[in-house]
Amino acid sequence: MTKLELTLNDFYFETLNDIVRQFNELVPDHSPYSYSGQDVIELLLLREHVNNEIKTIRP
Repeated sequence: MTKLELTLNDFYFETLNDIVRQFNELVPDHSPYSYSGQDVIELLLLREHVNNEIKTIRP
């Protein structure tokens, strides 16, 4: 890996961790559940898919 690849990987990792933190802030304190990085990635992919489907349906 080059330095640029490592820097980009660090950026994506930090960004994903920030997004996971934001999602987990929405979970009530007494809840036994918290979001993982995988959960957040799947939710973001699902949202993107739904948005694209809506764009396709709308004229």
